[in-house]
Amino acid sequence: MATYSITNAVAGVAVGRKPQVVSVDLDCSSTTLTTADSIEVLEIPANTLVINAGIQVTLGSDGAADLSLGDDDTANQFVDAADGQNSGVTSVGTTAKLYTAADTLDLTSATATFNGKVRVFATIVELPDEADQTPA
Repeated sequence: MATYSITNAVAGVAVGRKPQVVSVDLDCSSTTLTTADSIEVLEIPANTLVINAGIQVTLGSDGAADLSLGDDDTANQFVDAADGQNSGVTSVGTTAKLYTAADTLDLTSATATFNGKVRVFATIVELPDEADQTPA
């Protein structure tokens, strides 16, 4: 039985291809997010695995806004109806999704105008292109 060694790899993950957290802080106090409006908050490159994504309300809204986080296919892919009225609320979706084409994660106010502040985050891994996997 042969033993093969892979250089520049840890636990089978090539150097430079490790999970990373991306995030953005949004202030909707001057430009409110009205019902059914959406903001494209994070760009997801092609060949990227989103391990999880979520919302953290850092300043609650005046109204009873429910926030969703999704993509072009499903508006609530990661978070469905997170309470946007109360500061400190964190909602994380744990269903991973592989994006073979570039897309965005979108924040939507589903029920009322949102005029608070929110952090949107995702844990992602950019996967190598098939050409990068061809043996030398």
